[in-house]
Amino acid sequence: MNFFNKKNRFRININPKESINPEDIFSDVASPLYDEINEKKLEVSVESVRFRMFFITVFALFAFLAGYLLYVNFIHGKDYKALSQKNAQESYEVGSSRGEIKTSDGRVVASVQLVFELVADPSKFTEDEIAYVVDYMVVNFENVSYDKLFEKLMYYKQQNFGNLVLLKNLSESDVEKIYTLVNYYPQLTLREKALRYYPDQNIFSHVLGYAADISKEDLAALEEEYTLSDDIGKKGVEYYFEKYLKGVRGVFAKFVSSTGEVVKEGLIRETIKGKNIKLTIDYQLQVASYEALRKSLETNNLTKGAVVVLNAKTGAVLALASMPDFNPNYFTRGLNDAQADAYFNNKNNPLFNRAVAGEYAVGSVIKPIIAAAALEEGVISANTNLFTKGFIEVPSIYDPSVIYRYNDWKNHGAVDMIEAIAVSSNVYFYTIGGGYENQKGLGIERIAKYLKTFNWGKPVGISFATEGDGLVPTPDWKQKVVGEPWSVGDTYNTSIGQGYVLATPLQVAVSTGVFASGGKLLRPFIVEEIYSQDALVEKFESDIINENFISPQAIDVANRGMRQAVIVGSSSYLASLPLDVAGKTGTAQTSSSANNAWFSGFGPYNDPEIVVTVLLEEGETSDNAVRVAYDIFAAFFEKSQVVE
Repeated sequence: MNFFNKKNRFRININPKESINPEDIFSDVASPLYDEINEKKLEVSVESVRFRMFFITVFALFAFLAGYLLYVNFIHGKDYKALSQKNAQESYEVGSSRGEIKTSDGRVVASVQLVFELVADPSKFTEDEIAYVVDYMVVNFENVSYDKLFEKLMYYKQQNFGNLVLLKNLSESDVEKIYTLVNYYPQLTLREKALRYYPDQNIFSHVLGYAADISKEDLAALEEEYTLSDDIGKKGVEYYFEKYLKGVRGVFAKFVSSTGEVVKEGLIRETIKGKNIKLTIDYQLQVASYEALRKSLETNNLTKGAVVVLNAKTGAVLALASMPDFNPNYFTRGLNDAQADAYFNNKNNPLFNRAVAGEYAVGSVIKPIIAAAALEEGVISANTNLFTKGFIEVPSIYDPSVIYRYNDWKNHGAVDMIEAIAVSSNVYFYTIGGGYENQKGLGIERIAKYLKTFNWGKPVGISFATEGDGLVPTPDWKQKVVGEPWSVGDTYNTSIGQGYVLATPLQVAVSTGVFASGGKLLRPFIVEEIYSQDALVEKFESDIINENFISPQAIDVANRGMRQAVIVGSSSYLASLPLDVAGKTGTAQTSSSANNAWFSGFGPYNDPEIVVTVLLEEGETSDNAVRVAYDIFAAFFEKSQVVE
């Protein structure tokens, strides 16, 4: 039989065979069974009390911890955070990690310059001390605003934000101005910082680009490990070869006690240098090309132009300039308002690389290609004379009473192909391009085919800047884009480099290189070697895009025409050079009714070594471009004779 006590929740097991007196259970008189029951009741009560006490203790402990965390994090969180920072390590990046960039003759054109920055711990200053330090800065440094700097220091102090950089990019002479102040206030620290430095400033700007502080947008887009204290290539070689140039800065740390005493300090991460880059650029030729272009623009009251100089045998870029240009050191140090306005709000866009991305009507520099195409297609022989009277007239296919006239710049009389190139006869090239009277022409389909074979209408694949495509127009293109059918007048205009056809200075230089190299279309390149401190990492060499697509005979005729252009034609200013050269001028009318001035040629004539292409936006006459080319050829020949 089981009796269940609901209050105390225990059971009494009784053998039914035993005789039990009810009084033994319910009377006040003690009995063995009663003692047993009360003993068990007492045992259960004590355990229950202990359990409850344990639970209450644990709950109280958790409540205390929760309250303490709330107190630490929300009520005095800033105070404890500041205290923990003072006891933790103070670290910052140091060292020169970015690789150097050199020219082919070993001149360093991108290096690292050590500068200093002044860092303060505002929490350790009194308000009066802050006022004194700020006043000292205003007296000794330009462009320091007392109000702005004082407010910033006070804000950092009140919010316990930690260290604040007061001054950046300090030179050794700048450091001398504040050396006494830094020694007096231990709250001030001078830190050394490696800064990208370009000793030649603007001269190599469109080759090198620049490196600057990484932005939050850059950081979010990058897969490699960077921090906001890193710099990163933004344009040019700095950008396209970032993965090689990038190194890892060292980290300097110091551990301080709660009283500010330095317990330990030193490098906790060694600096890892980036790879060095050797360019194909020749230092002296780059300077000469840059100065020749700058002088021409200033003399003729112009603002925009470009120069490309290639090695005729390999396609290596020996010099490249685009104007207007920029000083990459400004970006490295951080643009001020005036500099930012001059670069980003300038209608002439100094950051735009016209040499590789500018797309222009090319004028008569297209004529050697049209001549070679006509010979290849058997349209005309080199010795065939065409009579030119200064213009051609073509009736409209829709209304014969409407006559379209296409003018030449001069009446050249009867000329063959070599003479036509030399004197730049438009009528001759109208005729072999679009056909006239009894002479058939190439037609736009074949013209487009050869221009594309010379790599017009698409990037040539140089790996240091964003290229322009240029434009090779076709009837389908015009119908789709302009909404009009193609006409023979469009073919005439294309044949002399006018109308819709566009090319970049780099594309023109590469196509001129086909004639200089005897038929090889060479892909230009601007980096020769990438190497580490102790080994070659990668070497770049000549790359042939295409060859043997123009016969040696056609190339010879075009070259002879360009040589005659120097002897008696539109490039005769170059005849006084110490070595023979060949080339073709171009004057291309633009939509603004001004003319772009071109020259593209090569030299020495019998064994070409360099290709020189010059563009002057709105340069009016090609004579101006020829004079720029003269200075570049002269500098190259002088250098070559010294080397020999």
